[in-house]
Amino acid sequence: MTSFYETLEVNPRASHVVIRAAYRCLAQQHHPDKNADSEDARQRMTNINRAYAVLSDRLKRQAYDLSQSIPQDFCERRGLDSAATTQVKPRDKRPATARPFAFRPLI
Repeated sequence: MTSFYETLEVNPRASHVVIRAAYRCLAQQHHPDKNADSEDARQRMTNINRAYAVLSDRLKRQAYDLSQSIPQDFCERRGLDSAATTQVKPRDKRPATARPFAFRPLI
C-alpha cells in the first residue's frame, strides 16, 4: 500500500495549499468522466479522494502522520496557515518580498 503522500505525489512537508493544488491537478487527469472506459482511472480517483480526505483535514493528517512516524514539526512553511512569516531584506532598492518562491495553486 502506498502512502497518502505518494498517492497525491507530494512531499510529507507539503502545506495544505500544495496538497490542494496536487489534488485538483490529479483529479482533473484521472476523473472518470474524462476516462470513461478505464477502470484503472476510477480506482486511482478513489485512492486520490481517500488521500485528500485525510490530508486536507488538520486533525486527520496529524493522526496519519503519527501512525506513519512522521515528526510533528516536519512541515513546510508556505501557504496561508504558515506559522512564521519572514521578510527578505533588500540589499538594494528592489522591493522586499515575503518569500523568494511563491507557489501558485490551480484555482
